[in-house]
Amino acid sequence: MTKMPALGLHEAVLDCLPSGLIVIDLNGAVIVLNQAAQKILGLKGGHWRDKPCREVFQTHRSIAEILLRTAETLVAANRQEMRLANPRGAVMVLGYGTLVFRNDKGEPMGVGMICQDITRFVPIPLTAQFISLINNFFTPFVAITGVAALIWGLAQNWEKGVAAVILVGIAIFNWVMAKMAARPSGIFLTLVRLHTPLNFIAFSALVYFLGTLWGPMWLLFVLIPLATSLYAGRGTTLAVSVISAVVLLAIYDSRGLSGSVGWAQAFLHAVFIVFISLFVQALTTLVSRTRGVS
Repeated sequence: MTKMPALGLHEAVLDCLPSGLIVIDLNGAVIVLNQAAQKILGLKGGHWRDKPCREVFQTHRSIAEILLRTAETLVAANRQEMRLANPRGAVMVLGYGTLVFRNDKGEPMGVGMICQDITRFVPIPLTAQFISLINNFFTPFVAITGVAALIWGLAQNWEKGVAAVILVGIAIFNWVMAKMAARPSGIFLTLVRLHTPLNFIAFSALVYFLGTLWGPMWLLFVLIPLATSLYAGRGTTLAVSVISAVVLLAIYDSRGLSGSVGWAQAFLHAVFIVFISLFVQALTTLVSRTRGVS
């Protein structure tokens, strides 16, 4: 039986580790970069040995900085997390710990990092949960209400055509955002800022084109402040609900609403938007406090 060289055996052991392992000397040169670490970080095989870690980890500068800081302070850390781009460009949560290697005299020889991709074990961020909530519950309601207005409403054909395009567009947008929310990427983090404004504009347009001749359409103005109340504070919820109520009244006015009975109903719609949003926000806060006490 052929005896495996010690160096080859050491490399085989390191490459069989399920976790990524990176080791540098005190000068910052990379000594170990096992296959798991290369796969996790999307680094292709190459001549990395004895190269400066800043050069090896050009696409992941935070890793180089952590290793160099550990080499300088000689203080190890455990159970840490950072967010990086994975090989597909999506955001990855990296769990890691740092090590300080010493000889039998206690003198430092180098430092290392053990890391794993723990993205699937990390709860989806609150913003992403909000996106998923809208997609699972509110988007189907908007679709059902809009389709009903298109079938049985009395809007003109051109108004129904414009509303249909808006309805399909916002449904596709929310579906795409919900898919991206499961594994947030850089593009998602950019588009998420447009999610609430675009939905609000789309709902306003749908109510404008279909609402005056199909009463239930005004309920779309409840959705955005209601969703906001689930994660925002009282002040933000109040502001969003008041804006929704004012825009709804403005649409009623621009579409020629008249008569004391019609306007009385319109103001009740506006008041309901504000009160139901504040109620849900208060209920959410109460549930959070109750869970915290228990």
